[in-house]
Amino acid sequence: MKKYPFLCLLLSAMLFGQAFAASDSRLMEYEERRRNVAALLEEATVWIVGEDDESIAQGSGFIVAEGFIATNAHVVENLGKGAVVYVLNDKLPATRAQIVAQVNDNSGRDFALLRFSPPKNIALPVLAFNLDAKRMDRVSAWGYPAMVTQFDSRTARLREGDTRGLKAPPVVYTEGTINTIVSGQLGNALIHSAQIAGGNSGGPLVNSRGELVGMNTWGYQEEGEGAFLNAALPANELAAFLNAHGVNPQLVSGHQVTASYTPPTGRDRPGGSKFFPPGATATPVERIRDVGSFTVMVPRDWSVLGEEDDSITLVADDESATVIIVVGDSEGNSLRQTARELSKAFGGTRPASHDDGETYAFTFSENDVNFIAIVRDIEDGRHAMFFIGGDADNPGVVQILDSVEDK
Repeated sequence: MKKYPFLCLLLSAMLFGQAFAASDSRLMEYEERRRNVAALLEEATVWIVGEDDESIAQGSGFIVAEGFIATNAHVVENLGKGAVVYVLNDKLPATRAQIVAQVNDNSGRDFALLRFSPPKNIALPVLAFNLDAKRMDRVSAWGYPAMVTQFDSRTARLREGDTRGLKAPPVVYTEGTINTIVSGQLGNALIHSAQIAGGNSGGPLVNSRGELVGMNTWGYQEEGEGAFLNAALPANELAAFLNAHGVNPQLVSGHQVTASYTPPTGRDRPGGSKFFPPGATATPVERIRDVGSFTVMVPRDWSVLGEEDDSITLVADDESATVIIVVGDSEGNSLRQTARELSKAFGGTRPASHDDGETYAFTFSENDVNFIAIVRDIEDGRHAMFFIGGDADNPGVVQILDSVEDK
C-alpha cells in the first residue's frame, strides 16, 4: 500500500514523458513541414520586372508548369511595344520571358501567362493547385512587395531605372487566414489576412502544405475606418485560364477544374472608398523625374549626379556625356538676350539661332572640358538652359532635351 502513491507518481511521470516526447515530435514535424514549404515557395515564386522606354513595372509570379509562369495581367499589360520582361529569384538568374496570353476583364479575372527558358542546370519546382479553399484555412502570401524590397541593396539600381545586373531580393512571407470568399463586382475573390502590398500582385497564396489556393491581386481600404482587405483570385479560375491556353496545372489528387474561361470584354472599377485596383499594385518606377518646377526623363544607362531646386545634373553611366539643366525666369529678357548674357559669362562663342529663333546655342570650355550650351523657352517667361559636356551625339542627350517640360 505504501508503494502505491510512488508507483502512481512513477507511472504519471512515464506517461507525461511519453506525451511530452510525442508533442515534441509533432512540433518537430510541424517545423520541418514549414521549412519544406518555405524552400518550395522560395524557388517557385519569382520577381517580375518589366521595362519599356518610359517606365519599369514590378510584380510577383509563380511557376505553374515547366517553362511557364503565372502573374496578374496588370503587372505587364501597361508595358509598351518592345518591352523586355525579366523573371528571377534567388535560384533563377535574371531570365527574359515572353507574354503569351493575358486577360483583365469585367468578371474580375486578371491573369497573364509568361513563357521562359530556365537554364539547363536549374530545376525549378511547380506549385500544385488546391481548388478547395475554405474560410478559416491557414494561408501564407509570398512575393516581392516594394515597401519591403526598397530597403534591399539589390534593388538600389532598379530604383534609378537601371535594370542591368538584376539581383532578386529575398522573397517576402506573410501569414494569415482566409476570412471569406466573396462574389461580386470584382468577380470571385478570397479575402484573407495575410498582408500584401504593391509588388505582391501576381504572387501565390498557398495553404499550410504549400498548395496554391489563389493569386494575390488587389486590396481595399475603407476611408476613415483604417480597415484593409487583402484579396486573391481563386486557383480554380486561374486553372481554367491556363487550360484555355494549353497549360495544364498540376492539381491536388481528386480535384477538378470547374471554372470556365471566355474572352475578355473590358473592365469596370468600383468608386467611392479608397480602392487599390490591380494597377496600383504593379509598382511602376517612372523614369520621369520631378525637379522643382519641371520634369525630365532619365534615360536608360544614365544616372542623377546632383539635384537642387530647379537644376539637375545627369551623367551617362559610361561617363561619356554629361547634361546640366537649369530652368529659371526670363526676367523680361528675350531668349536671344539670355543666350548672349550666358555666352558672355562663360566666355563662349557668339550664340547661333536655330528653329526660327526658338533655340539658341553656343560653345565654351570649362576646366578643359568643351560644352555645348542650348537655351530655349519651355513656357512663357521661363527659359531652360542645357549644358552638354562630352559626347553630344549620345542618344540619351536627345532624349533628355526632348523630355523637359514645365509642371
